[in-house]
Amino acid sequence: MNWDDVRLFLAVARAGQILAAARRLELNHATVGRRLTALETALGARLLDRRPNGCELTPTGRDFLEQAERMEAAMLAARADIGATELALSGTVRVGTPDGFGTAFL
Repeated sequence: MNWDDVRLFLAVARAGQILAAARRLELNHATVGRRLTALETALGARLLDRRPNGCELTPTGRDFLEQAERMEAAMLAARADIGATELALSGTVRVGTPDGFGTAFL
């Protein structure tokens, strides 16, 4: 299972339409459709009923949506934890200025 395919599934489930999700993600709708089909094949289950006016989650799709949202929350939390430690600034800052500038502005 590919995480990017799960993200696409989340976008389609939230938007209710492949086209709307594709626009939001700035992807071609055919690509989104193919990747959803690949996800369904990998899982061995149909997640969405595709209709002319949008998509409807199947019962399996509703169950998977809950799991996918947990996966997304875990990924965002991990990214925040890693980002917080990598972006933390520490150390000494030294500023060199001419005497008059330093006393007037610093």
